[in-house]
Amino acid sequence: MRRRTRARELALQALYQIEIQGEEALGDALRFCTERAEDKEVSEFAVQLVEGSLRAKKQIDEKITSVAEHWELPRMATIDRCILRLSAYELLYREDIPPKVSINEAIELAKKYSTANSGTFVNGILDKVYVRFARGRGTRSSVSPQSLAMESLLQGSGEADLHVHTICSDGTFTPEGVVEEAARLGLKAIAITDHDCVDAVKAAQRFGVERGVYVVPGIELSGYLHPNEIHILGLFIDVEDTNLLVKLEEMKRDRVERVSAMVERLDKLQVHLEAQEVLDLAGSSPPGRMHVAEILYKKGYCTDIQEAFNKYLGDDGPAYVPKKTITVQQAIELILGTGGVPVYTHPGLTARDDLIPYMVEWGIQGIEVYYPNHTPDQVEKYLKIAQKHNLVVTGGSDFHGLRKPGIPLGKVRVPLDMVVALKNRRQGNNLLRMSRHQKSGVVMG
Repeated sequence: MRRRTRARELALQALYQIEIQGEEALGDALRFCTERAEDKEVSEFAVQLVEGSLRAKKQIDEKITSVAEHWELPRMATIDRCILRLSAYELLYREDIPPKVSINEAIELAKKYSTANSGTFVNGILDKVYVRFARGRGTRSSVSPQSLAMESLLQGSGEADLHVHTICSDGTFTPEGVVEEAARLGLKAIAITDHDCVDAVKAAQRFGVERGVYVVPGIELSGYLHPNEIHILGLFIDVEDTNLLVKLEEMKRDRVERVSAMVERLDKLQVHLEAQEVLDLAGSSPPGRMHVAEILYKKGYCTDIQEAFNKYLGDDGPAYVPKKTITVQQAIELILGTGGVPVYTHPGLTARDDLIPYMVEWGIQGIEVYYPNHTPDQVEKYLKIAQKHNLVVTGGSDFHGLRKPGIPLGKVRVPLDMVVALKNRRQGNNLLRMSRHQKSGVVMG
């Protein structure tokens, strides 16, 4: 059996399960696709079909209804309804699949899983959908060529670094420079996770296609829970999500005020610098402690950036000012709201394992087990915690370029399979999000 034929069978069974059991079956249905698939290519295509069919369900149903004379969708056999949605999604939104293939595959599914007459019924409906809505269109795909090229980079084996900063926050490499360095080092994937900023993601993704490096869209948020800042990575986020972008603007304004507060505390310690110096160094990026530390180093108050944190800016330092724009729970919910995967990052540094059960309740879905400062005992501990709470395991270097000279890109590497696992978790989140919006009558743009 051909891989895509097998993937369609899995996708059909998943859609049928969701149709019968409702949205609570989304997670089980996606796991069914990945667990029953013979290989990664089959599982990925099956999940794409399920996600696409559900994302466009409202529009697909309207088109099927408009051509199905004397038939209402609720009166159709459930399996036929699922076959039609699956195949209509291919016809209307997947330019990479020939229409003839989509229709023929649908007929075969109907013959195998439905009644003797279903093949003819499905053929008639899909022919009309194609003629009325798809034939002659310049493009049917909702997936850009760049996205399709990017997805192909996840095939095969390789390594990834899932915690990377650029010049758009407090790193020293441009988005293109990070991708170029990743390609030079043989990394197959990286996650761009700038602090409170997504400006680097699209540029990195465009260049990633050229250089053969998959770029995960991400962010690193700071949530406050007295007395700590807890850092949460958002992986596979929607960088165009309106709520996220509005909140990031608010965070940037708060960061400017925070710099002024840190400068005031330093001044009381007889360490003198101007807030404007820090803002000038940050430029259009959200200003933070790393920029303050570099100014301290340049003025000779410390021998390197790490000493600036040790003496003044660390979480227990005399000039430290926490970011309080959002709580940990709000950070997690903000990421989930974009369809992304929230990940508790460098838990060994924060040393607040007591908060993990609460974070699980709030929706945390991953934990950064592999990190440069984590000891083997910590790695073993967090692997067990991940298993206990069904969290996706991630890892990354927390690369900042020259501002962390001892941490090169790829210092921590994880298998490419972890990226796929994160992507699958994200797709489950996105399906649930879309289903809830559809139930509430909200149209997703």
